[in-house]
Amino acid sequence: MTTWQDSLDDFAERLERQGSRSAPLSARTRTAYLSDARRVAAWLGEHRIAGPEAITASSLEAAFRGLGWSPATRARALTAVREWLAPGAPAGRSPADLLERPKVHAPPIPRLSVAEATSVVETRGARAADDPLAVRDRALVELLYGSGLRRQETCDLVLAGLDFEHETVRIVGKGGRSRTVPLTEPSVAALRDWVLDARPRFAAKAVRAPDAVFLTRSGRPMDGSAVYRVVARRLRAMGRGGGPHLLRHATATHLLDGDGEGGGAHLRVVQEVLGHASLATTQRYTGVTTKNIQAALKRGHPRG
Repeated sequence: MTTWQDSLDDFAERLERQGSRSAPLSARTRTAYLSDARRVAAWLGEHRIAGPEAITASSLEAAFRGLGWSPATRARALTAVREWLAPGAPAGRSPADLLERPKVHAPPIPRLSVAEATSVVETRGARAADDPLAVRDRALVELLYGSGLRRQETCDLVLAGLDFEHETVRIVGKGGRSRTVPLTEPSVAALRDWVLDARPRFAAKAVRAPDAVFLTRSGRPMDGSAVYRVVARRLRAMGRGGGPHLLRHATATHLLDGDGEGGGAHLRVVQEVLGHASLATTQRYTGVTTKNIQAALKRGHPRG
């Protein structure tokens, strides 16, 4: 019988190879899948399941219950375990395939008004006006709100992706999908100040200056936690919780709302800006409802 460790090592190798996927898994997803499989294997081993071939649907269900996962984590773990166990069973007939995927109801995302979003962007916080980190933070937050970027997308952004002449930024998002997103005029101004004036002071501190747009004080690329802290501090200053995702959500809703007089962006435009593979994701993400659609029809259709 295959040991737990041999089975998990094989799974790790298959994840690394990516198989025949048309859209490769990100490193973060591969890590999460392998972690889920390891936790399930550990629970089953502790409960006297001899190895992967001895797994049944009922023992797998017991493992998920015993691990106490939320519906969202369980849904991801079920996908991971299905991939893990797939080679040992006919297509669609592994123990994991016999379990029902839980329904995941995403909690509503808090909303920022235009005035609140503007306050987040324009609040300097505790940094002095002439502090180069204040210049960086302003450029970062202008970009997050102005172009609706994901937190990791700002970390991965490189200098070659900035096009000040055409006021666009080239992004590589989830699944390695790239897109070109317009920059707002305040974003262009803030990014110029950072890239041309303040950033070189930090890049000079690195042994090998990276091409990442946003750097830390030591000259290293900013990571997701650093980006989160910049936004969270500004939100806390105005009595709100949250992080960069709140600004991304604000970008989407404010684009759709426009000036409140029916001048909002088309849902497809918002989809392109956000980099969603599916329009349904954008619709859920922005809270577009049947009432919104009916109101738009009444405003814009000749027989509305």
